[in-house]
Amino acid sequence: MRLLDIMNEVEFNSNKPWDEIQNTEIKDIAYNSSKCEDGYIFVAIKGETVDGHKYAQNAYERGARVFILQNDLELDEDAIKLFVNDSRIALSKMSANYFGNPSKELKVIGVTGTKGKTTITNYISSVLNKAGLNTGVIGTNGTFYNGKKEKTLNTTPESYELHRIFRNMIDGGVKCVSMEVSSGGIMMERVKDVDFDTAIFSNLSPDHIGPKEHPTFEHYLGCKAKLFTLAKHGIINIDDKYADQIIERATCDIETFGIDNKADLNAQNIEYSRAIDSLGVSFDVKTIDETFNAYICAPGTFSIYNALAVMSVCKYLKIEKNIMIEALKSAKVKGRVEVLPVLDYATIIIDYAHNGVSLESILQTLKQYDHNRLICLFGSVGGRTELRRKELGDVASRECDLCILTSDNPDFEDPMNVIKDIADSFKGSDCEYIVEPDRKVAIEKAIELAQEGDMIVFAGKGHEESQLIKGEWIPFSETEIAKEAARNIIEKKMEKQLS
Repeated sequence: MRLLDIMNEVEFNSNKPWDEIQNTEIKDIAYNSSKCEDGYIFVAIKGETVDGHKYAQNAYERGARVFILQNDLELDEDAIKLFVNDSRIALSKMSANYFGNPSKELKVIGVTGTKGKTTITNYISSVLNKAGLNTGVIGTNGTFYNGKKEKTLNTTPESYELHRIFRNMIDGGVKCVSMEVSSGGIMMERVKDVDFDTAIFSNLSPDHIGPKEHPTFEHYLGCKAKLFTLAKHGIINIDDKYADQIIERATCDIETFGIDNKADLNAQNIEYSRAIDSLGVSFDVKTIDETFNAYICAPGTFSIYNALAVMSVCKYLKIEKNIMIEALKSAKVKGRVEVLPVLDYATIIIDYAHNGVSLESILQTLKQYDHNRLICLFGSVGGRTELRRKELGDVASRECDLCILTSDNPDFEDPMNVIKDIADSFKGSDCEYIVEPDRKVAIEKAIELAQEGDMIVFAGKGHEESQLIKGEWIPFSETEIAKEAARNIIEKKMEKQLS
């Protein structure tokens, strides 16, 4: 592809006269120098901890001869330097151009908010696919379409990866994409050149605020709100306390959903149900034109909000109501309030809740169902987000009857350091706690301790299939560990009965 076409609408200056370089052919784009080859253009991105300019020479040695730079640096004479104000913004436009602006050929639905993004995007995919609209998913759990799965490093991939994925989806016959749009993805200009058809706002609470993330909550909110300047249509949870601020900043038309406040879609007459393999909720949905009943096999008020967001999308896309209702009945997301039917006398749940807000939400939701004890097994990541440890401890010690404090993704930090920080919250609390730094042993202990009617939550890791220990991701499946532990308990009980 010609350099001229890749740089379309990108403002830059160069060390070479334009008439000498405009017909330069480019094989591909790379922002990681190790991926460069002959004919590549290297984009030097300035990150929080790594400056891509330091790796330009390595990119040159690997064959790159065109460089997108914010600062001048010394390279051999045949290097073409293109200087831009912001290399991330440049990468976004260049990537869109290189892959033929693929988002314009898709219906892209972006979901933002502190909680619920993964569930909503996956529910949308389930419903739209059953309605015959080939839909892909991009988010925390990876990229999915046509039965294919690709891991993603970030909830919202880098702009180059995003447009590459869009193009691959189109080539595979995908017509619609349901994607998580994180505040970090917006802040880092990853979605700047995505043509969003619809944007969804689920909720907002303080999170991702710190030296390497958002400097203030206002900045965090502003990034979330920016999505509604990139979309044609907005769908807002009107019950959220920050909904009005999102709406005020939006440039697209808006419709709303809610439970407490009047909205375009309202949920009423809520009823909870419980089975060995699911916790569910039924409710009536009221629109301007009609009222109908719906059921989802996920618990609590937050699940209703997620379902209402999906219904709003279906209404906007004119999906047949009966198909939507039936699809939502069976829609599930791995690691999101996932019930493991391993014990017939206790309910075992895996959930990704890894901060105070999300943990409080799931625990308070479970308390709405009949239960004996509420038990939570959790830890917190090592080496960062130390404030979360107190949040998690405060919530769990207040809401639970028993907690098992263990490791999450400790990385290079001693898990006991993290556990000690969490344990401080249990001083003066009526909630008992057990310390077991080995998460596998902790899960086995939780299954062993389960009594009739208990509800036990493994919180923090959710869909993850590995654990980060000393810089290495070690295979780790909570589901398989729980299944094996339950089998052992059941076998021991049977042996005892027979003896």
